[in-house]
Amino acid sequence: MKQKEILAAYFNNERDRLEEDVRQLQQRLRYRNADAVDCLELSLALERLTAFDEFVKSTRSILRMELPEPVTYVSINTPYAKHRIDIERNKGK
Repeated sequence: MKQKEILAAYFNNERDRLEEDVRQLQQRLRYRNADAVDCLELSLALERLTAFDEFVKSTRSILRMELPEPVTYVSINTPYAKHRIDIERNKGK
């Protein structure tokens, strides 16, 4: 399994867990009189879910950035190798 697949599975499992926490707290409020602590717990659970969603969004956008792979040039002709390295460094400029 690739690292990105493992990360995606973690995102899905953690989101499911956080949604289940919110669902359970909402169920609890439905069947009894709510007090301040119940409301606070639900509010914190919703905030955790929102924060996790923002974290996932940021992480996915970072992982979509394509960073160039480092290139190593080996050559008997040292000036040519330096020339190729300079070309690669200036490629995006």
